[in-house]
Amino acid sequence: METALAPTRQRQKAVSRTHNNKWSAEDDALLQKLMTEEPTDNWPSLLPYFPGKTATQIGERWCKVLDPKLIKGSWTREEDEMIIKFVQENGTKNWKKLAEILPGRLGKQCRERWRNHLDPNVNRSPWTPEEDKLLIQLHEKYGNQWVKISEMFNGRSDNCVKNRWNSTLKKQILYDQLGIQRPKRGRPSLQKMPKSADDIPKPPKLEEIAAEIQNEPKPPATPTLASSLQTPVFSPFLKSPFPQPSPSLDKDVTPMQWSPSLREDQFSLSPNLIFNGLSLFSPKLPSNPNNNISL
Repeated sequence: METALAPTRQRQKAVSRTHNNKWSAEDDALLQKLMTEEPTDNWPSLLPYFPGKTATQIGERWCKVLDPKLIKGSWTREEDEMIIKFVQENGTKNWKKLAEILPGRLGKQCRERWRNHLDPNVNRSPWTPEEDKLLIQLHEKYGNQWVKISEMFNGRSDNCVKNRWNSTLKKQILYDQLGIQRPKRGRPSLQKMPKSADDIPKPPKLEEIAAEIQNEPKPPATPTLASSLQTPVFSPFLKSPFPQPSPSLDKDVTPMQWSPSLREDQFSLSPNLIFNGLSLFSPKLPSNPNNNISL
């Protein structure tokens, strides 16, 4: 007799939900408004206002970024003393509990303050070539897992290891791959710096500058634009700037003085004989005996 198989349940593929991790300025303003009007720590109740966000994301955004009670400035001496005392009594495990007695500080902030600054076992000496070589090898194996890499070093924190890689070794490897010499940066060499105030060159005195200016040879005068653009001024009282033409071949004509008795004769004369200057510039017309014009 065959026994019936146990009923099976068809497996369904889990639908992966994608959440929006980026917060816009409008989202931050809305969350601040909601928390100001009605403060709450019931983050699921705020989900309808932020489509695509999770309750954990909303809570972390408020508690770690937007909460006005957060302190993001420098650490005081009293805060450092409280961290040292807490670590001596409780160890380095419960940073959340330490944040409860430090208003405005997060557990992550307290941990980083201890690991990077207050821990007496932290190695703050300059990096050696052997450490740089080891860091390059470990980064090729573990990538950016700084906490795991820092465990391979004696007294180097994860933040110290990360800063060494990003600020120095990453750029050095890139320059080596491109075959470019890395530019030198930093302060000038101590050998080139003056040892005392007497070694600093002093500025010249005003008397020396004045004497140097007086001894400089004066440059030759060059014609200016105004002088090169000067044009002759024409006036009846000045001589003509143009060359005078040769005198008439017939005879020299002198200007005549007008008088009432000679009025009719003067009007009958040719205009060329009235003023000698006009006869020099006006062309002489050919004479035609057939055309006699009388006034």
